[in-house]
Amino acid sequence: MRAPVPHALHIFSTFAPAGPELRAVELIQGLGTDYRHTIVAMDDCLDAAERLDPGIKTQTLPGPGSKKTTRVLRWTWKLLESESPDLLLTYNWGAFDAVLAARLKRFPQHVHHEDGFNLDEAEGEIPRRRFLRRLVLPRVQHLVVPSAHLEHLARQSWRVPAQRLSLVPNGVDTQRFCPQEKAVRDALRRELGIPANARVVGSVAGYRQVKCLDRLIRSCANLPPDPDGRATHLILIGDGPERPALETLAASHPSPGGKVHLLGFRNDLPKYYAAMDVFALTSASEQQPISLLEAMASGLPTVCTDVGDIKATLGESGQGALIEPNASDLEAQFTSALQRVLADPAERGTQGRERVQATYSKETMLAAYRRIYEGAMQA
Repeated sequence: MRAPVPHALHIFSTFAPAGPELRAVELIQGLGTDYRHTIVAMDDCLDAAERLDPGIKTQTLPGPGSKKTTRVLRWTWKLLESESPDLLLTYNWGAFDAVLAARLKRFPQHVHHEDGFNLDEAEGEIPRRRFLRRLVLPRVQHLVVPSAHLEHLARQSWRVPAQRLSLVPNGVDTQRFCPQEKAVRDALRRELGIPANARVVGSVAGYRQVKCLDRLIRSCANLPPDPDGRATHLILIGDGPERPALETLAASHPSPGGKVHLLGFRNDLPKYYAAMDVFALTSASEQQPISLLEAMASGLPTVCTDVGDIKATLGESGQGALIEPNASDLEAQFTSALQRVLADPAERGTQGRERVQATYSKETMLAAYRRIYEGAMQA
């Protein structure tokens, strides 16, 4: 008789299509029919689930309907009883009350994922949160982080034992994210009303304060006119609560001769990377951005703030420039770096792609998570 398929219960604060959620989609699809999955979002946003293959055994359930800790605790306990998962997977601070509930119930087969911080902790942990992380996370069966910075925090600040902690860098599908034919680039530019010879800066990031996309809009607006008369366009792919503010700023700060395109979420990202000349991140806090790996795999030079593991991820790839995140003239430096990279097509090389293929492939990431999940179920 065939053994039952293990049941994984995923609890997110939101399942909107952003970095950790899209990585979870990749992992769920990569695990294939070896697992069945239940996905729950505290805010009932399950948009990322639309990207799951219909052939994967997945169900979604409503959230607790409240952010009150006592309500979330009771809801989590009932959920664990009704779903009887073989593996509980929780994600980030937004789901921390569920983490606390699992520990109070002493549910053993539990893996927690920490991916980084919002703007309120960009300069350091909030003491209350540090206390709770230190109290709870060492008792979780396993903690997974994507960056060396978070691994250091987990060991030194949260005091997670080494045997309960794994650093698993993010990985991307390098067959999907790869340099595209010029025809793909030209077709997408026509679709967006961008001239074929325009200078195009792009970013893939949530429209949230921590991503500081206002910096990027102003930096592009301050680019000097191109000596050859080419227009400059900025593509921003993502969505979130900062959209109205970004739309207002974009209207008053157009790029030289061009415009700012706020495109919302997009599923067909490879063709959008193909339309870019340079990829940019202006975040106040990151760990190891998946969009950076996708851009590198697509052969793009990059201009980024030097936060989290971005410098280590780029390595010696020579794909662009890093800007000190606390520099008083950050936007001026960003403008200068964009101008330099846009003026030098030679900076678009293959080294970044080769680095992703060698170190940050989806296959390597999937194998690591599979080992961790299987180990946790044997607890």
